[in-house]
Amino acid sequence: MAEELTREVLLEQNAEQAAQIALLITQIKELTEENTRLKKRIEQLERQVKRYVAPHSRETPKADPKPPGRRAGQGTFTFKQAPARDTVTRIIDVEPANICPSCQTPLDGSAYKTDLAWITELPRFTPEITQYNVSVTTCPKCGKAVRGDHPDLCPTQRGATAHQLGPRLLAATQYLHHGVGLPERKVPDVLHELCGVKITQSAVNQATKRTTAAGTPMATAYGEIKDGVQAASVVHQDDTGWRINGTQAWLQVACTTQHVLFQIRTQHTHQQLFELLGTTFEGTLVADRASVYDHAMFAGGKHQKCIRHVIRNIEEAVVLQESCRGRGIVYATRLLQAFQDAHQLHRQLSREEITLDQYQGAGCVIKARITALLDRPPLQSTVNERLRKGLLKHHQRGSLLRFLDDPSIPPTNNAAERDLRPGVSARKVSQCSKTQGGADSYAMLKSIVETAKRHHQHPLDVLVGLQTRAAPR
Repeated sequence: MAEELTREVLLEQNAEQAAQIALLITQIKELTEENTRLKKRIEQLERQVKRYVAPHSRETPKADPKPPGRRAGQGTFTFKQAPARDTVTRIIDVEPANICPSCQTPLDGSAYKTDLAWITELPRFTPEITQYNVSVTTCPKCGKAVRGDHPDLCPTQRGATAHQLGPRLLAATQYLHHGVGLPERKVPDVLHELCGVKITQSAVNQATKRTTAAGTPMATAYGEIKDGVQAASVVHQDDTGWRINGTQAWLQVACTTQHVLFQIRTQHTHQQLFELLGTTFEGTLVADRASVYDHAMFAGGKHQKCIRHVIRNIEEAVVLQESCRGRGIVYATRLLQAFQDAHQLHRQLSREEITLDQYQGAGCVIKARITALLDRPPLQSTVNERLRKGLLKHHQRGSLLRFLDDPSIPPTNNAAERDLRPGVSARKVSQCSKTQGGADSYAMLKSIVETAKRHHQHPLDVLVGLQTRAAPR
């Protein structure tokens, strides 16, 4: 009897321990999953340490910062020039003073010299509205109404479309939006307050749609810009987010020293990049490390990966391994120093601090250092190995340090990023585009405006010329 009781007690204890073991196994599994999730979150936050900071933030202010402003004897400084004599519209003679304001002594009114002063004022504008009295006759044979023809008028300009915008007014609206960066909805208010012109945003949109249609001078100028980009020896390319009627899209830019080309598409693949660069592009493409540039369609072309993006990736690897054990941070630090030396070497050549022979000699040494760091057995650190394999792929293709062989190739993609800044500002204030046609018009006008600036031409003059050349519709 006692043996049966002891056996039952042991079985109960065994069952309880088995239940506890199962519970512990479940808890261990849950804790393991939670630990993995938290590690990924920590890695994401550490990557954002150097990326997401406030504008102009230094995180840790310097104890003795440099004073702001231009240093004495450095830079260019000029005084505001006096207006030309033929631009002065009115002259007012100021009577001499009758009494000295300091000691109240009466003055005889004689002046020994004349000082010149000017005030520039905005004139009062009156809109130029031209009325066309279009004669309408009746055909004696078919009885249809026949309108008179004028080179300034559109054949269908009647009824609700009888009042249209002139070339200079339309060019002004486009320049205020695309050149100055004024939100499109505020352009009519500005023109009304300053020039007395009453227009609506819809009228501007409709006129812009007509003047940017296929076959117009605007479209021809846009095609010439695209041809210039595709024939260039070095092209910078980048993109940023955009929206078309709420759908995700991308604003893409390809720029050279003479041209700036924009396009907006709802897809971000090699097909859109191929559309931007064309089939005849044989130059060097400077861009970031996005996978779209590594497509087989561009395998035969020359590439230069932005070295600042590479340095940023290596800096992230250094941050991730600062608190880790082992020598992983040593490898990342050596790799970071090598790429920083390569960038600094190109800066020295651009500032003419070294000769071309010195540049080429030092470049060979830096390239050998980077090759030795990348072309080696696999690393124990997961972060370093992932970084090494990614950079080695570009290095074997010759797209990582091409600027060391050819100094005319810029090592960074700053040119494309600077050209995208106005588009980022427009995205914030204009809510992007409502239709694909509106997006195409924006890209076309933005390309024309920015290219005019590249050629030191005033965008307003270029837009007026293209509007004037447009044939009546």
